[in-house]
Parts: sequence; C-alpha cells; structure tokens
Amino acid sequence: MKKTILLTACLVLALSGCAEMETKSAANPELDKAIADAEQAVASAKKVGIWRDTEKTLKAAKDAKAAGKTDEAMKNAKKALKEAQLAEKQAKAEADAKPSYPK
Repeated sequence: MKKTILLTACLVLALSGCAEMETKSAANPELDKAIADAEQAVASAKKVGIWRDTEKTLKAAKDAKAAGKTDEAMKNAKKALKEAQLAEKQAKAEADAKPSYPK
C-alpha cells in the first residue's frame, strides 16, 4: 500500500513537472503580439516624452515571458502599451501649454 502511494506521488510530481515545461516552451502568438505592440508604442512615445516606469514595465513583460509566466507577461505588456499611449496623449495635450496667471 505504501509503495503504491509513494509511486503515485512520484508519478504525479514527474508529470506536473513535464506539463510545466511544455507551457514554458510553447509559443504564445497573442503574448508575442502584445509585447510587439507595446515595444512599438514605447518607441513612438519616446519621441514625445515617455513616463518613468513604462520601459521597466515592458522589460518586466519580456522577463516574465522568458520565465514562462504568461499571465504576468501579458499583464505587464498591456500595462506598458497603455502607459505609452497615455504618455503620447499627455504630450499632445500639453504641447501648447502656457502659464496661467490670476487676475
């Protein structure tokens, strides 16, 4: 009985390890597109002014992808894309900013 339980536990651990290896190496085209879109938006935002942590967020997405953490990578890629878009929008809105003095 003990041998059966021990053998079953070892088998479960071995198979779960193999399943994780497959997800790490499997290509995710949706994630690749999200990271590519974020890279393009960051490059575009750099021309007008980018927020402080946007590039760090993009790097975190790439690092998470390399580590096989797909959900975290997707979250960071979407965040970097949104920050880059908002940075461009802010730069355009503030391009003609002038001081306002009270009367």
